[in-house]
Amino acid sequence: MKISNSIELLDWFKATVDIDSDYMTAKLLGISKQAISKIRQGINEFSEDNALMIATIGKHPDPLKVVAAIEVAKAEKAGDVERAKLWRQYVA
Repeated sequence: MKISNSIELLDWFKATVDIDSDYMTAKLLGISKQAISKIRQGINEFSEDNALMIATIGKHPDPLKVVAAIEVAKAEKAGDVERAKLWRQYVA
C-alpha cells in the first residue's frame, strides 16, 4: 500500500498489527487519543518522529519514504510548493 498522508499511515498500521480501534492504536504507540482523533479528522499530520516510529514499528519496507510522503502532504496543505517539491523527490 502506498502511503501518502497520516490517515493512510494510521490505517496501514492498524491493519498491519491487527488493531481495530484508534483508541488501542493510541495506547500501543503512546500517542494521545486526541492526537489520533485530529489525524483522523484531517486536522493534523503525524510529526516526522511519530511517522518514522509508526512505520518502523509496523515494519514498513521503506519508512523514510513514508516520512517524506507525509512531509509532502503537510507542505501541500500549507501551500508551500517549494517544500513539497523538496520532499517529493524522496517519495518517488
